[in-house]
Amino acid sequence: MVEVKDVPRLKFKGFSGIWDSRALGDVASFYKGKGLPKSAIQGDGLFPCIHYGELFTNYSEVIETVTSKTNQNDNFVSICNDVLMPTSDVTPKGLVKSCCVKQSGVVLGGDILVIRPNDQDIIDGEFLSRFIRTREQQVLQNVTGSTVFHLYASSIEKLDVAFPSIEQQKAIGTFFKNLDNQITLKQHKLDKLITLKKAMLEKIFPKEGADEPEIRFKSFSGIWDSRVLGDVASFYKGKGLPKSAIQDDGLFPCIHYGELFTNYSEVIETVTSKTNQNDNFVSICNDVLMPTSDVTPKGLVKSCCVKQSSVVLGGDILVIRPNDQDIIDGEFLSRFIRTREQQVLQNVTGSTVFHLYASSIEKLDIVFPSIGEQKAIGSYFKSLDNLISLQKTELTKLKQIKSSYLEKMFV
Repeated sequence: MVEVKDVPRLKFKGFSGIWDSRALGDVASFYKGKGLPKSAIQGDGLFPCIHYGELFTNYSEVIETVTSKTNQNDNFVSICNDVLMPTSDVTPKGLVKSCCVKQSGVVLGGDILVIRPNDQDIIDGEFLSRFIRTREQQVLQNVTGSTVFHLYASSIEKLDVAFPSIEQQKAIGTFFKNLDNQITLKQHKLDKLITLKKAMLEKIFPKEGADEPEIRFKSFSGIWDSRVLGDVASFYKGKGLPKSAIQDDGLFPCIHYGELFTNYSEVIETVTSKTNQNDNFVSICNDVLMPTSDVTPKGLVKSCCVKQSSVVLGGDILVIRPNDQDIIDGEFLSRFIRTREQQVLQNVTGSTVFHLYASSIEKLDIVFPSIGEQKAIGSYFKSLDNLISLQKTELTKLKQIKSSYLEKMFV
């Protein structure tokens, strides 16, 4: 067994003394859910249920509300404060997803390990669920398998569990519940903004075949001009930039094509990577960049407008450069291309690895208003992007605060 400390770094006022330490199997009993195929989950089901896959996607440390239902009622069912863990996954870390269910009578599917405290006046399920997540490394040492990984009761029954009085456990639970509520609220705000942005992209840009959008900014009117992309822009290609050439102390800003998938959205205001390789193709402010290869076709519709000149552009980057920036604005073009996902996808080639070429999209129909209206559209979405970015930053900070407190409030 791994030796544990007997006092946390951070403790609530009014609580003192060392924490008790026992093996998990001494304070809890183990059970297993019973087969519940996805096909048995029904919107009009009579019984709340949890499929093991939902432990990865739908729930955190505490399950206050069970979202799925079934008519299958011959399964193993929960008691309030049971701790649930998945017993199989394609990644070992996925198995350290302990969740305390706060509802009795929930149908529990197969591949769910149920850890039931023997005495809830000694061990609180919420506390135990969070504690197990702080012991990721110890749990992982007991995971078995190579392609598919497994976790059994016998694997963790010897896990050292340190716990204070039930009153202190509940105080810790209340603290984290309040923090979780803040995280949930922030996530909802972020989700609403993302949904709003998607809706406005559909309304502010004309639908395929239309020459006017559903929504116009005040003082703008008239039909939009219609051309093919190759008539208003020229195409270039980045030049080989291996990941090994990206260096923290590099002299030149650079973009590796893979960063178009992970680091950037429709507009690249700040380039984050640097290189000392300077014999590449470089950007001009308002160039639109697209990746030319990916393992999924949808990944290729990641148009990004770079707002900086002289950025070193790596290979597998298609560069779309407006011929006249008084006619086509790069930010507008980047967002417009993303609204034409289906048309772009029709021109993607490949089966295992997918490719996009200039010749594939030079005939793409584009519609655009005056440069003044394009910039007004750009300003609106920039404001929306700033709000989304702010919410993401605040959400990340809250999650970091939670992670820090988990380390300090558990021994």
